[in-house]
Amino acid sequence: MTKKHTQTTLDVSIEYAVIGLDLAKYDVSLAAVTLNEGEVILIDRVTYAELYEIADKLSPTLFAVEPCNGYSQLNLELEARGHEMRVISGKAVKMWIDTHMSGQKTDINDALALARLTADPDLRPIRAKSLEECRIMTVQGVRQQLVGQRTKTIVSFKGFAQAWGIGIPAGRRNLKKMREAVEAKAELMGAAAVSALTTMLDRVKTLDDQIHQLDKDLEALVSANANGRLLKSVMGVGTQIAGRFITVVGDVKRFEKPRSLVAYIGCVPKNFITGHVNKPRQKKSSAPDLSSKGQGRISRRGDKLLRSLLMQGAACIYMQYCKRQLPDCQLTKWIDKQLAVRKPYGKIMVSLAAKLIRIAWAVLFYGEKFDIHRAGVPRSVLAAMAGQSSNEDAAAA
Repeated sequence: MTKKHTQTTLDVSIEYAVIGLDLAKYDVSLAAVTLNEGEVILIDRVTYAELYEIADKLSPTLFAVEPCNGYSQLNLELEARGHEMRVISGKAVKMWIDTHMSGQKTDINDALALARLTADPDLRPIRAKSLEECRIMTVQGVRQQLVGQRTKTIVSFKGFAQAWGIGIPAGRRNLKKMREAVEAKAELMGAAAVSALTTMLDRVKTLDDQIHQLDKDLEALVSANANGRLLKSVMGVGTQIAGRFITVVGDVKRFEKPRSLVAYIGCVPKNFITGHVNKPRQKKSSAPDLSSKGQGRISRRGDKLLRSLLMQGAACIYMQYCKRQLPDCQLTKWIDKQLAVRKPYGKIMVSLAAKLIRIAWAVLFYGEKFDIHRAGVPRSVLAAMAGQSSNEDAAAA
């Protein structure tokens, strides 16, 4: 069994194979594994200032942390000091503690689990965000918060107005008419109630202005990013999808194939096969029976917001198709085939979102803007067409 030593400070003259850090708001718990003998050094509490002082004196070392609010900034600090940081999922940490520590969760055990899990070659680490990605993520996150506040304020206003007999149709956003409807019943409601409801309308107007400004800021950040400009050339992808895609996916070249990216975002079926028998939920539609292939509901892993935005983008493309606004291309033919086998609307949206992900992967991987007439055509065919065109030009010359 590996020896463990609990100390108050870390000997910086020794080389360490890995250092696990359990992060808190003001301090961290530390578990360091020595390089030569594999001894474990445990420290209950180290402030961030002390951690950075230790990192300055250590030789290049691997650090392991769980994802939290400050892990990207910690990564920038450690990389600036010549170290490497690996981010490991909290689920993997929990399973390791349940297996090796009988479920005894402590800060030091979490740090030790992080240090041990770095030796697992099959464990995929979580990517740390760059400074530019943190900026985009912050602006988009604040915008999401304000949109939620605006929606709740409008719904609450309609509820209060309904109590006074003022009916406002669902989805209506004419603030001027809302204000006029409330002021028309000022005598019945009283000045205080009217003032309270108009305050909610003023709040909605303020939120509208703030969201509009954040949209401009996000547009500027995404347009300044090379990958953002490429993504915005894809049909159905706007500033919101492009910004979220940049922050969640990062460099697409770490995905060897587009289907790996589709699985990373969670738009692939979740298999449940035991005893060579697949047991997905029974299908009531007339779609092809894929039970032998282990096709069930999508896995829904990865980023929920990005997946939701991609579904909205897919719905926009489908709406254009229904209005006959899509040009004759491979994508139109693909939608025709899905409808020919009477695939349900929800499955078409998931499949179309997965296609959007594959298109986004190709655009970023090859560094070319989206061309709807080339999308879906094999690259070998495109290369042959390009070679034939060049031969014709040479013959004409």
